[in-house]
This record gives sequence, structure tokens and C-alpha cells, in this order.
Amino acid sequence: MIQKDDKYNIEYEIGSDMNIAICEDLSADSGELYSYIRNYCDTHRYDGKISSFRTGEALLEALAPGAFDIYFLDIYLPGMSGVDVARKIREADKDCFLVFVTISRDFMPEGFEVLAAGYVEKPIDNERMSRIMHNCRMVFERNSRTISIPYKGEHLKISIAELLYVEVYNKECVFHMKRGNVKTRLQLETVAELLGGVPFLRCHRSYIVNMNYIEDMLEESFVMSGGDIVPIRKNGRKEVRLAMAEFIAGPPFDAN
Repeated sequence: MIQKDDKYNIEYEIGSDMNIAICEDLSADSGELYSYIRNYCDTHRYDGKISSFRTGEALLEALAPGAFDIYFLDIYLPGMSGVDVARKIREADKDCFLVFVTISRDFMPEGFEVLAAGYVEKPIDNERMSRIMHNCRMVFERNSRTISIPYKGEHLKISIAELLYVEVYNKECVFHMKRGNVKTRLQLETVAELLGGVPFLRCHRSYIVNMNYIEDMLEESFVMSGGDIVPIRKNGRKEVRLAMAEFIAGPPFDAN
């Protein structure tokens, strides 16, 4: 889905495809989850591909990095538990969403360990499901976005997920990507608005960082994936470090 920012005459694109896995051994619960997710995707015009599995072992056989965007895992599965399956998934894919389906919150600490996006308690509550799907969708949209920037007289699409950080150098914005750098004449303020906040952080008047790629936080700088050093502004350093700490901690779990 392509949208246009008339203020800057720049287009950006949001991905609309989600691959979702359900791992639930009870047919009734699996069917209920499938129906709800299917309805949600259709309502929000998502091309949602939903795959169902009865055991964790069967799901892991289909596992590959990026194979699924969201996993709904029953904790009490025959054979491997949902928590053990989640650990295996997290080893292979750090960017997916893990949602536990359970009759008990006893496994909540393990959920934090694997960075679970939430819990769905049985009997399945539609309001709770709606909140979880909405949160996953918003992050998925943000990470799948591309922005189109002026480049050598044309426009070049930049993947949000591939962008490590942006810096101003010689009156140009340099986009530091996983596979190389791209320069454009856009102002950093314009870039900051297009990126739209978290996970991007304006840590210096000349830098915006993708907090997903910060390897270490030093007193006066960030160490980025690949080893680049990005300075943290002196005035407001406490706020920058706090923003990073809040990002690492993630949003508080909603127990209601």
C-alpha cells in the first residue's frame, strides 16, 4: 500500500503481507484462533497467510528465519512445550512476534525471556486478541515500510528495517544501510519526520540511530552493529540514554 507525504512530495510504502503460524493441539481452539485472525486480516486488508500446526515439532520442521511474522503458541502442547518451541524460534528469528495461548499465567517469566508480545488466555477473549493483533500490526507496518528518497535525479526506496543510522555530512544526509551507504540532499529534520519515531532516535543534532542496531551504549556514544561509533549529544544526554533504556525494556505488559 503506497501512501504519499504531500508536505515533502515523497512516497512511502507499507507492506501488507503477514505470515502467521498457529501451534495449537486442540481443534476447537485452533479453529477459533484461525477464524479470528482471518477476520482481522480481511477487515484490515491484509494478505494474511495462516498456517496451523498441532505440535511444536511439526512447527519447527517448517521453521526458517523470516518464515512467519507472528506465532501463536499454546503453552501446553504435547511433546515440546510452547515455551521450549518459543526458545527455538527466537534462536532462529529475533524479529518475529511470539504470542502465548494459555490457561495460566504461570509461564509469564519465560515469556519475558523470549520477548513474548503478549498472552491470550483461554477461553479466548476477542478484545484481548484485538489488542495483541493491533500491537503486532503496528510494529509490523513500521518495520516493513520503505521510504522513497531523492537520489541522483530519481527516487530510491529505502527499507526501514535495513537502515542502521543516518548522519549529516557535508550538507548531505548519509543513510547507513546494511549493504552500503546512500547520500541525499534531504534535511535531517525531514528524515526524522519520515522515519516516525521509535525505533529511531535523534541522539545528536547530526545523527539519527535505529535502536535495533545499537550494540553498546557508552557514556558519550553508541556502538552500532558493525562497529561504527555514533555520538550522543551533550545537552540532553540523560534523555537520550533514558529513551534507549525504555526501548530495551519494551512496553509494560498489560495484565488486564
